[in-house]
Amino acid sequence: METEQSHYDRTVDIVRNAIPRMSELKIPITPVNYTVWYEYLSDSVPDLTAAMNALLHDANTISGEAIRDLYERYLEDRDDKLQAAKKALAEMVKALMTNLGSADQSFDRYSSELHDIADSLSDDTSAEDLNALMDRALRATNVALTQGVEMKKQLSHLAGEMQHMRAELEREHEAARIDALTGLFNRRVFDEALESLSGESKDDAHTPCLLIIDIDHFKRVNDTYGHQAGDEVLKQVADEIKASVRGRDLVARLGGEEFAVLLRDTPRSGCKAVAEHIRINVRLREAEVMDETLYPIRLKVTLSVGGAYLRSEEPTDAFVARADRALYQAKSDGRDRVKWEGPETPTD
Repeated sequence: METEQSHYDRTVDIVRNAIPRMSELKIPITPVNYTVWYEYLSDSVPDLTAAMNALLHDANTISGEAIRDLYERYLEDRDDKLQAAKKALAEMVKALMTNLGSADQSFDRYSSELHDIADSLSDDTSAEDLNALMDRALRATNVALTQGVEMKKQLSHLAGEMQHMRAELEREHEAARIDALTGLFNRRVFDEALESLSGESKDDAHTPCLLIIDIDHFKRVNDTYGHQAGDEVLKQVADEIKASVRGRDLVARLGGEEFAVLLRDTPRSGCKAVAEHIRINVRLREAEVMDETLYPIRLKVTLSVGGAYLRSEEPTDAFVARADRALYQAKSDGRDRVKWEGPETPTD
């Protein structure tokens, strides 16, 4: 059975081989790429190893797309992206610690050599012995300097790789919170924001307000003009909604053609105005899109909006459900309108 020390030694050996091999093949050292290469060199996933060997046999270089495909096929289901990136960064830290340990050993040997030379000096040391001791000191110093320069290069390289990996982690973390099509926050961020509302409901002018927004007859756009036109409508509507809020107010795409606006810093009296402002501005703007023949067209887009104010001690799922009911009422009443769950103008 493999001991902890032997496992550590094998891990360090894999780390030392991964980066030079990736550099040789001009593969960017990103968390995903590094994880694929680490798992390949450790031979922990046989199917991945076989697929990588086939790629290396057929080509002198491997594209980023090919490595991404290997990651998605063999590793993504087993490890989410964040954990994979953390693992890669952890191995980089292990390599750094190994280099630091080697540096300690080198300088310990240098110090021991200098102490031995100092102990060899005495009042009756001959000129010949003195020259020999000076040669020893010079050789030891040159060796230490050479090792120091090499160590500096290695540490500088590892530091650069870790900085790069840190930036990749930050980008992946941010990407996990953003809807790729519209650039708005995604459902995950919306849910987190709702959870943070616990205890925020107040009997004053700043009770949190939620708007659930749906693009009317959006399926017709996709069916008539194609999904590319539909995507463009989503992006332009998202831009208009985002331009209508500010401060701690949050805009998110919940999925499909549905959006949410969580107004946390807008006075109660202003929530209804924001909802109407969004609806009217989208209606007046007209979306500029291309149909499936790439012919430019302008589409009239309307929104249905459901709104609700957070009640004292109300669970967040009930809060969302009331806004959803208001949205359903807006659609039932003919679309292109704002409806509120309960009194349209809440009392303070």
